[in-house]
Amino acid sequence: MLLTQSLNGWWDYRVGKGAFTRKKVPFSTLPVGKSECVLRFSPIEHPNAPRAFLVFDGITYEATVTLNGVMLGTMLAYSEYRYDVTDILREENVLSVEISDIDPVFGPSEGWENYGGIIRDVYMEYSGERYVKSTLWHGALNADYTTADCSFDVKFAGGEGAPMVEAILTDAAGETVAIAKSAEGKIAFTVEAPHLWSTDDPYLYTLSYGVFDGATLSDGGEIKVGFKDFRLVGKRFCLNGEPTFLLGINRHDIWGEQGHTMTEEQMRRDLTMIKNAGINYVRLVHYPHHKRIIELADELGLLVSEEPGLWWSDMNNQRLCDDALEVMRRTVLRDRNHVSIAFWLSFNECIFTLDYLKNSARVCRENDPYHMVSGANCMSIEMTKENFPICGFDFYTMHPYDSTPKRIIKSIEELTEMPLLFTEWGGYYCHDNPQNFRWFIDTMIKYWRNPDDQPVLAGATYWFWSEMYEFDRSAPACTDGILREALVDAERNPLPDYDIFRTAFQQLYNPEKDPEWELKMATLPVDLSGKSYQTVRVSDLLDEESRAAAWEKMITESRVHNPRYHSPNKGTRKVYCGPVLHEEIGAVGALPLELSSTPYVLENTLTVPVNMSAKGLWVIGNVSMPKGYPISGDYGENVAEYVVEYTDGSTDTHLMKNGEDFTTAAALHGPSRIEPYAENAPRVARFRYQIAWEHYVMNARFIATDPTKVVRALTLKNAGNGYLPLFYGLTAEKA
Repeated sequence: MLLTQSLNGWWDYRVGKGAFTRKKVPFSTLPVGKSECVLRFSPIEHPNAPRAFLVFDGITYEATVTLNGVMLGTMLAYSEYRYDVTDILREENVLSVEISDIDPVFGPSEGWENYGGIIRDVYMEYSGERYVKSTLWHGALNADYTTADCSFDVKFAGGEGAPMVEAILTDAAGETVAIAKSAEGKIAFTVEAPHLWSTDDPYLYTLSYGVFDGATLSDGGEIKVGFKDFRLVGKRFCLNGEPTFLLGINRHDIWGEQGHTMTEEQMRRDLTMIKNAGINYVRLVHYPHHKRIIELADELGLLVSEEPGLWWSDMNNQRLCDDALEVMRRTVLRDRNHVSIAFWLSFNECIFTLDYLKNSARVCRENDPYHMVSGANCMSIEMTKENFPICGFDFYTMHPYDSTPKRIIKSIEELTEMPLLFTEWGGYYCHDNPQNFRWFIDTMIKYWRNPDDQPVLAGATYWFWSEMYEFDRSAPACTDGILREALVDAERNPLPDYDIFRTAFQQLYNPEKDPEWELKMATLPVDLSGKSYQTVRVSDLLDEESRAAAWEKMITESRVHNPRYHSPNKGTRKVYCGPVLHEEIGAVGALPLELSSTPYVLENTLTVPVNMSAKGLWVIGNVSMPKGYPISGDYGENVAEYVVEYTDGSTDTHLMKNGEDFTTAAALHGPSRIEPYAENAPRVARFRYQIAWEHYVMNARFIATDPTKVVRALTLKNAGNGYLPLFYGLTAEKA
């Protein structure tokens, strides 16, 4: 626009047909039913800007607009409306907005306290006779991101003669990168070595554009744009070629009792706090947010999604669906050029119909062919698997609320045909419950780290950011009319859960050492000094299929409930990681070690090639899962046989007995830590996963050998008494 004129400020206001008072626009108020806002104003006069447009950035929930007695139209909630009032405008004007905030079909939600009003800015825009109707920007990056083929489609109307559209792209330093023109409004140019936008480096360019009548600028503007490649690769989201876990938060566009109307400082503070929590994705729930929020996301480096305003809505109501699709359409048109947009979500927690899903995907793609589409979903896994792919959605979503990670795991392991994003999780199951909070986070990160041939979680969006009012939900979610499941309070003061969220998810950024993993090394009770040792290579001793099957058998048997405990939660062993080492152990004192991080499960026989002369072999493991002393099995019962095989064909056999040479690997039993102890197999290490309630030990057993011979191999044999011995590695004491 050539000129703008704010219409914000004091308007006449009345409820129903009552007396007028004064109200400052924009505003949010508790619903009053019917109200009217009236403004008298004079336009800006300028000879080069004769065409005038009246713009509303958002009302709730439905309003009719009249200017000088001429009805301009009906507005739906949260959406931008722009009316050409050139032929209606006078020197003195009367603008009336009649608002309905309780009765509209596409109106108040059941999910949060509602606010009516002219909730966002109102202003006039002035242009020449030829004016811009819409713009569509896209920067298509090549495979190695060295160039970007840019397209900028400007739709315009009005005016006479031959038009010309010009676009100028400048970088963050103000240097001109490209200038291009087109008589048709379809501009194309190439940018060499584009500076990519990312959540770590939110680099923005400025795209200025103008529509000319001859040499005269008739209309124009500028937008901030960026270059990013955000797509699905396999089961993950990738940003600029890097697999990226969407660490998200659900944010309402509400602040305390101000409702939907916030200051610039509040909006910036909100998103800055979100960014500082380590979050890279904000789901803007459950309706279109203020357009300044999207601009701030561009600036700060936050991916966002938007949605039309559905919450447990009746998708068999055609009027409601039509209105939702119209709000979705207007939102896509408003925000599609922003680099922070990740995808569109077309509904939230509705018993969806296939017609609505298909129509919503169509509306999004007709108006924006460059971003993905899905919906925020809490229906059954079966319903999701059936409908999401055939309606044209790009990825699965789920809200796996539960008191344990059971639904999280089930969703990840069954929704595998497309990438899976949790668009909500947590809630009152995590609020004020650090143990559950960390347990859930640990579980989700574990699945993110899975290789692509296993079930993977692509991202998780916590419910939710800031407390708000809601008076029809019971404890523990709500108390005193406040929804308590948030990271910050209604005024954005951090709550205890804020730090838990921020610190627990640091695991994502430090994959080499999980802060929730703890290792304590032991000291072997023998003098190892003055001796020479050689580690033995223990990789590839079994084929992967056999090894995986034995591991799964061990995990399954370890989860069986112990009848000693009445409570299933206490008596059923929690095994999410298993006795896997997440840190390299290079030595115990003077004894060097080269261990398999995931131990071999000795289901039958395992042969370890040695091929050297040795005084003895240190076997690292000598633990069993789940059976083993002191948890189960008779003391002195045979667990395994270790057979030393020499190159001359002779052998030595060593019986490994429960309690003497072997213990259980588990260092927790029910609610308590235990100290598994074997007389002949001293402790090497104790390690634990603090979140998943898994504590383990690892032992060492010295096997004497004939130093005058060459040891060909050590063969480990299961004795067949129900034990599943674990083997991590082998170190030989040289002869």
